[in-house]
Amino acid sequence: MIKKFLVILLLASVTVSQPVMAHEGTPNMAFAWRQGKILIDTQRQGRQLGDHIVFTIPFAGSLTPYRMSDASFRGIGFDQGGTLHYQFVSTLMKWSPDQNRWMRDGFDEQLSIRMAFVTRKISAWEGEDSQGLVGFLSASGSTDDIHPTFELQKTDGSAPDDGAYLVALTLFGTSVAGDQILYPPSKPFFLAFHMNTGGGFNPNAFSQSLAQFSGIPLSDYSRIDPLFDWAEANFSEIFPHPAQSRFLFGFYARCYDNAICLGSKRGRVFTTGGPFGGLTDHGPLKSFFDQAGIAD
Repeated sequence: MIKKFLVILLLASVTVSQPVMAHEGTPNMAFAWRQGKILIDTQRQGRQLGDHIVFTIPFAGSLTPYRMSDASFRGIGFDQGGTLHYQFVSTLMKWSPDQNRWMRDGFDEQLSIRMAFVTRKISAWEGEDSQGLVGFLSASGSTDDIHPTFELQKTDGSAPDDGAYLVALTLFGTSVAGDQILYPPSKPFFLAFHMNTGGGFNPNAFSQSLAQFSGIPLSDYSRIDPLFDWAEANFSEIFPHPAQSRFLFGFYARCYDNAICLGSKRGRVFTTGGPFGGLTDHGPLKSFFDQAGIAD
C-alpha cells in the first residue's frame, strides 16, 4: 500500500513539474504596431466582414458548451512598452433565422470575456464602451500568447441558442500608469461566435449569417487622430492647442482649455462646450475624412 502511494506521489510530482508551454491558439488574433498604427490580423486568420476583419470563435463540447479558451491574442512591435487594452465598440448582436436579420435587442444571451484575471460582460443592453486589459508588453515590445476565456450563456445561466453572435472591439495601448495613450486605437474588428452544440446551426448556416451582415456605424479610430490634428490646424479659434486623445464616456475625444471637447463615437463626430453648448452631432466621420483628405 505504501509502495503504491509512493508511486502515485512520484507520478504526481513529475506531472506538476512539467512546464506549461504557451501555444498559438485558434484563431490566432495577431496584431502589430507598424507605422503608427495597430494592424489587426497580421497572421491572416480572420476573414473580411464588409470593411472590417472578423475572427470566428467556435464553441464545442458537451460539459460546458458555451465556454471556449483556445483562441489567442498576440502582439508585436510595440516599442514604447506599456499595456494593451480592448474596448467594446458595439453591443452583442444575434442572428435571427426567422427574421433573416442581425438583432441588436430582443434576446437574453450575454458574452463574458476573461483576460488578465478580469471579466467583462457584453449583451444587447449593457457593456458597450467597457474596457478590459489584454496584457503587459515585454521589454521586446511583444505580448505572450494570451488566451482569453469566452463564455456565452443566457442570463439565467442556461446554454445559449445555437446560432451566430457578433461583437465589435478595438485595441489600444497606454502607459503602465494608464494616464497616456501610447498606441491609438485600432480599426474596429469583430468576433463572431458559432454555437452548434445542438446540431441546429451548421457551418454553412453560420457562413450565410455573416454574409447577411450589412454593417453598423463604427468609428475608424486609425484615422481619427489625423482628423483631430487637421481640426486643430484649421480651426484654431475653436481647438486652440494640441491636445491628447483619450476615451471619455465611450467617446474617443480631445478636450481643450476653453472647455470644448471634440470626439467620435459610432462613426459620427461630436462636440460639446463653448459655442456648441451641449453634446452636438455634426454628422458622419466619412464626410470629415473626405473634407480633410484623410485616406483609408
